[in-house]
Amino acid sequence: MLYLPGQSYKKGKMATQTYYELLEMMQTETGPRPRHECPICRLVLNGVNRYLQQLSLEQVNEVEMRQRLRLAGGFCNNHAYAWLGLHDALGTAIIYEDILREVGRRLAHGDFLTPSRNRTLGLFGRKPGDGGENVFAPCPLCRHESQLEERIVSDFAEGFGEQAEFRAAYAATQTAGVCLPHFRAILPLVSDAQSGHFSLRQAEKLAATQARLHQIIEKLDASLNPNPAEREIGPEREALSRAIWQIVGLEE
Repeated sequence: MLYLPGQSYKKGKMATQTYYELLEMMQTETGPRPRHECPICRLVLNGVNRYLQQLSLEQVNEVEMRQRLRLAGGFCNNHAYAWLGLHDALGTAIIYEDILREVGRRLAHGDFLTPSRNRTLGLFGRKPGDGGENVFAPCPLCRHESQLEERIVSDFAEGFGEQAEFRAAYAATQTAGVCLPHFRAILPLVSDAQSGHFSLRQAEKLAATQARLHQIIEKLDASLNPNPAEREIGPEREALSRAIWQIVGLEE
């Protein structure tokens, strides 16, 4: 069975494995070797990696999994390259030989032609703007990732709304918070009373990053710092990548 954060170890309303993983990640940010990143993004990415690892190790020849991949035409662009990154030559050959055969069969049957106009559909069975029917099912890993993300967001909202320890970990000044997309996903799930508190804490996280970016500007902008010998940035450099993920989430 595929491990899903939030699915196991549920002893009480808040006693989920996901809750403790989220709490530990935030508390680690206050330690001597912090790793600042959106904890929700990180758990989703870890879950996707586990899915791929399990597929590679155990499910390449499973009939149900092969059928799901066949119906989807394989993985989407992002997840196909994540799969390729596992360097599983045999698994890749088995899966994509099967998928190429399926695509060839559909080509022979004319499945990529629109019913109303005799022209081919674009990527994943749809030509931009023509409303053509998608001949493939959604990427199975996209579906898994979406369900996983929804569970983790829910556990985060529940933890913030009901556990003082969780709120304290998030409020710590060293904690960088969650990315803006996940902040927006969490906000409707917390109570009105907690939403203001959550928004205030999030604003503090962004302001802290902004302050560090301003330090970088003051050091590197020649009009503000005319001395080339002083144009070297230190720990504040971390704010460059932090600012990006705080707005759009972690890479991939």
